Amino acid sequence: MPPDDDVSLLPTMSEEELARTFAMTPASLAELARTVARSPGSTIEPERLRSSSAGKRALEGLGGDRGDAGVAGGLDLGATIGEGGMGVVRMAMQRSLGRKVAVKTLRSQVKSEQATLRLLREAWVTGSLEHPNIVPVYDLGLDEGGTPIIVLKHIEGLAWSELIGDAAAVEARFGATDLLEHDLRILVQLCNAVSLAHSRGVIHRDLKPENVMVGRFGEVYLVDWGIAVSLKDDPTGRMPLASEATEMAGTPSYMAPEMLGGRGKLDERTDVYLLGATLYEILVGRPPHVGGTFPQIVASILRSKFSLPVEVPPELGAIAIRAMSCSPEDRFASADELRQKLEWYLRHRGSLALSAEATLRLEEMRRELARGGDTAALRDRVHHLFAEARFGFRQAIRACDDNEAARLGLGTATELVVAFELERGTPEAAAAALAELESPPPELARRVADAMRRREEERSRVANLEKLHADLDPATGRRTRMVAGATMGVCWTITPEVCGWLYARYQPTPRWIPYLFTALILGFASLVVWWGRDSLSKTSVNRRTQVAAMTMFAAQLTLQLGGNLLGLSMLHIFVLYVHNWFAAVAAFALFVDRRFWPSVAVFFAAFVGACALPEQVWHMMSAANLVLTVNLLFAWSRLSEDGAFVIDRMRFRMDRRGDARERGRPDE
Repeated sequence: MPPDDDVSLLPTMSEEELARTFAMTPASLAELARTVARSPGSTIEPERLRSSSAGKRALEGLGGDRGDAGVAGGLDLGATIGEGGMGVVRMAMQRSLGRKVAVKTLRSQVKSEQATLRLLREAWVTGSLEHPNIVPVYDLGLDEGGTPIIVLKHIEGLAWSELIGDAAAVEARFGATDLLEHDLRILVQLCNAVSLAHSRGVIHRDLKPENVMVGRFGEVYLVDWGIAVSLKDDPTGRMPLASEATEMAGTPSYMAPEMLGGRGKLDERTDVYLLGATLYEILVGRPPHVGGTFPQIVASILRSKFSLPVEVPPELGAIAIRAMSCSPEDRFASADELRQKLEWYLRHRGSLALSAEATLRLEEMRRELARGGDTAALRDRVHHLFAEARFGFRQAIRACDDNEAARLGLGTATELVVAFELERGTPEAAAAALAELESPPPELARRVADAMRRREEERSRVANLEKLHADLDPATGRRTRMVAGATMGVCWTITPEVCGWLYARYQPTPRWIPYLFTALILGFASLVVWWGRDSLSKTSVNRRTQVAAMTMFAAQLTLQLGGNLLGLSMLHIFVLYVHNWFAAVAAFALFVDRRFWPSVAVFFAAFVGACALPEQVWHMMSAANLVLTVNLLFAWSRLSEDGAFVIDRMRFRMDRRGDARERGRPDE
């Protein structure tokens, strides 16, 4: 039991306060207290009831002489089937129609004019309310002794109070496996009957499961209108007026504060409170007002503040709490409004259950985020819970489009994951989660957009760096560059010796020989570049190597042209070639590949030697070019990798030749 419902903690009232509240003498109050404490679920009937001349005329208008059998003359009375404080109900056979009926009359101990008028008023009220959930009154009259006889429909069934908490009995009688839904549907029918009564200006004042009959086929009837009162003036005197109902009346276990007597005006919302109290009993298993003493029960009624067990569906609990608000203004305005809320819950119960389960996953996710921990493990746990919560909320919304709790839960779960992913620095995941929201919060959307913009900038920067790294990677096209360089190196090593032989053979040497030398080198270089064009154009290293070579040869042509114009000897022009090569190799070593510094030193030595011994320039050029070729092979080759590559290529070629021979062999 929740702490707020602990009867030992309820405030109590002194005897003087109770006497003032009920405007009763101490003796009458003591008797009332004993009655309530002994049976708080029993109906307390008002002692004073209007017995005006109009009411007496209505009584006399029933007709019939005291000596006549009256209505009872057409009935064969049988066994007693029910008995209360004032009336008794007996089984009977209505001979004119040959049907079973229920006959309600006064107990012999309480026969009086006021008791007679009270019982008749119950019949008048019930008879004026024709509704499928209200027991029909077939006939009304007096017997030969002047005692009222009410002929009612006979209901073969049980009081709802005997079934309301018995799932086994409900399933056995009606095949209903969901006790809560079964009870709620009975309560909906009860609301319908009360709404009809309210439309006629009648309030029941004693709504409780004991006053609801459930037939053998599930029919629901609201009975016992004995203390009902009218909100409209009735000049016939048949209807007691709510404005004159100033005494405590009703069942204490379910009673609204204004029913204690003189504490407020009775109206339709008084019955709304009683319907809410019945809903409370459905949910909790007991009436709302319990206590060991009369003062405790009265204090609970006046307080009308309740808490419900955690297992009670929160939406249904909220309906009950609102219906039982202490102030009538805070309750549902009508029984029909309460009915609509109950039907809404019944229609969307499955959706609400799904969203409630998803809410539990959401709360687990909150706890995981608050706990923190290892990032990878935490992310797995959070996303697992988020997936379950998201699935539950989506299913709830699919089952009930107006389930705002599910929409709110889905939004909250998504926002938590988005914030979590932003903190982890994964805006892509945050953006993917945020995209599932129909109307994402503007601030959160701005944070995600900023994070995505920063991520795109980072990606662009990384892509540029990777592109630059690839462009500067000397490994790309290395083998092609090495083969091209070695081939050029061999050619470059041999060509000076050929030029030296031509120079010695033809004297005077023609001026076109240097041009021929450069043209041969350029032609061969062009063939090599065309052969390796794909690899030699991919990276900055390869492109710079080509540019350095082309620049060197362009400078060589310029030296040659300038030397001829100056009238320099051919030997001096070739000495300047060596200096040009020295400068080109030095620039290459400085800006492209520092591993070529040995070649720089050799070319410098070759230039100095050629200056000292011009006639040996051809040998010095060949020697320097040979060193450059060897330097190139050591710098750009990888012996194990290149050796394996060569072996694989040789095997491939041998395999192809073997396959070709096999295909050319005739069939045996």
